[in-house]
Amino acid sequence: MNTDHRKLPESLTRYLALPPGSVSEPAPPPVHRGSRRADPRSAHQALESALLRGFVYVISGLVWLLVLGLVLRHLAR
Repeated sequence: MNTDHRKLPESLTRYLALPPGSVSEPAPPPVHRGSRRADPRSAHQALESALLRGFVYVISGLVWLLVLGLVLRHLAR
C-alpha cells in the first residue's frame, strides 16, 4: 500500500497539528429576551414535521412511478 505524500493545505495542517483538547465547540447562538425556546414535543412542530415528511414521501413515490412507467414504456417498444 502506497501513501499519498502530497502536502496538505496550510489551514488543515495547522488544524491537525493542534492538540486534541485545544479545539473547542462553537458557541451556541445568543438567546434574545422575550423569545421562548421551542418545545421539542410541540404539537405544531410534530404536525409540521409529519406534513413535510408526507409531502416528501408523496413526491418520492410519484418520481418512482414516473421512472417505472418510463422503463416499462421503453421495454414495451
